[in-house]
Amino acid sequence: MTIMIDFGTSTLRIRTSKREDTVAEASVVARRAEGVIVAGNDALKMEGRAPQSVDITRPIEAGAIKDADAAVLLLKTVVEQNFARLAALRMPMLIALPWDLSSVEQRGMEEVAHNAGAKNVKFFDSLVAAAIGADVPMDAPSGSLVVDLGAGTTEVGLLSMRGIVSARRMTRGMFGIDEEIMDAIRREYGFLVSRHAVEYVKNELLNEEKDEYEMTGRSLATGLPCKVQVRRDVFVAPLMSHYDQVIELVRGAIETCPPELVGDIMDKGVVLVGGGANGYRIEQALGDRIEVPVTLAQDPGSAVIRGLAKLAADENKNSGDIRHRALRMLKTS
Repeated sequence: MTIMIDFGTSTLRIRTSKREDTVAEASVVARRAEGVIVAGNDALKMEGRAPQSVDITRPIEAGAIKDADAAVLLLKTVVEQNFARLAALRMPMLIALPWDLSSVEQRGMEEVAHNAGAKNVKFFDSLVAAAIGADVPMDAPSGSLVVDLGAGTTEVGLLSMRGIVSARRMTRGMFGIDEEIMDAIRREYGFLVSRHAVEYVKNELLNEEKDEYEMTGRSLATGLPCKVQVRRDVFVAPLMSHYDQVIELVRGAIETCPPELVGDIMDKGVVLVGGGANGYRIEQALGDRIEVPVTLAQDPGSAVIRGLAKLAADENKNSGDIRHRALRMLKTS
């Protein structure tokens, strides 16, 4: 049995080769000096509400380990809570990583996995895994363009035959947009709001377009809690600026690819994956600028873990076929 892991800046997703359901927990750890309090979704609820004696940390930043101890605590806690029978066993782990992590960053992730109980560790490219999870045809010599809009990173890859032909990545994702919006509200309104409040309004943009959105926070002038009406463009402008940067990544990936694959992209278009793929008007914004079809993957945030599950299933099937052929040879000899 293999444990598959998509260790994102925002969300940790875990799945095993024996179960079809995916466990998704926030990549957050809450701890005091004497040890961990909670991890995952329970720790996320404490963000912004905990006393100074409690350290709230996100162990992953831009696809790499920022806090190794917190990463181990998070991984072990989520496995123990959801896969109790596996917690006492040392299991193989298959982990998705960004394509351009350095060898030092890869060793950091490998160390975390071993300290969390891994028997052995294999890495797989997260862009390719996302494409497989989004049901993009990957075995034929044909190009596919995948855009992964994560919380901490944004990746664009031109893929063919389960490999990367050309790729670009920036260490800025949806969390960066949240911080930009929070800064704009502080500057223009003299008002402090939380990331959760910003994310709530970003979701509201998808459901109802209004000129202003009411937000609750703290006034810098009085130091007291109050409400303020924030203009819609304060939220939309950073999103559109981010989409412009994504388009530049797409352009950079296409510029270095063979002309034969450009024709494939014109025919098949672009596939969006990652949690940010559900963002406000992103399909329209990208489609208008790059002039090829833009498709949103089903449940885009879980595309990577689904791809890892398919890879593990294929590996198990191939090893099973080899064992079956070996047994047949023994019987006939």
